[in-house]
Amino acid sequence: MSPREPTQPLCAVLIGASGRMGRAILGLAPQFPALAFVGAIASKDSAALGHDSGVVAGGPPNHLPITSNLAAVLPRAQVVIDFSAALATRANLLACRTARTPLLIGTTGFPAALESEFAAAATEIPLLIAPNTSPGVTLLTELTRLAARALPGFAAAITETHHRGKRDAPSGTALGLAAAVGKETPISSVREGEVVGEHTARFSGAGEELCLTHRALSRDIFARGALAAALWLSSQPAGRYEMRDVMGFKTVT
Repeated sequence: MSPREPTQPLCAVLIGASGRMGRAILGLAPQFPALAFVGAIASKDSAALGHDSGVVAGGPPNHLPITSNLAAVLPRAQVVIDFSAALATRANLLACRTARTPLLIGTTGFPAALESEFAAAATEIPLLIAPNTSPGVTLLTELTRLAARALPGFAAAITETHHRGKRDAPSGTALGLAAAVGKETPISSVREGEVVGEHTARFSGAGEELCLTHRALSRDIFARGALAAALWLSSQPAGRYEMRDVMGFKTVT
């Protein structure tokens, strides 16, 4: 997953700048000099509006104030990263489609009815739907897909645990793992404490069990993955992409 190195920094806009993931992305942005944020967006009722986004992220000032006006910053954007709320996904998608701006959606919990709109948008812009931007989780999903095909007689189950503030359950990652199994798979969800994220794909057979587990110890892994994926996405043709495309995994048949 090697991001391109443009001569000039790529201009990016972050939607959801005041949230957990938004703050993590802003905090790690200096490690990605090939990318420069020109917009930091939060909801109209956010207490962070008008504040320096670098300070909101817990770092030094970056002189980029948080605003709710996406339309004002989109003309400068070469890629948009959206980690806002599921209720805002449709509007953000429409805005980026209208502006012909590549869009990475890391938000989860949006309705399945958006799938047709994703498909339509992907004919016009590069669109990356990434319920989890961790390289490790991306590999876990591929291993789960391989295990399901190699162990057709085994019963599969997914378990996931997240912090008590996570609203959607099952998580987008758990749903992705279940989809990788390729058949109806039970999912158990736990919301407790400050757990960043833990996912296990379990395959149970006669006298044996295979467990594939990923534990996130810091949101930084998702932030790094999102920043690298945004750089990759900016140079792709119109189409719908996943993190497995970013990492170069081939389709398993």
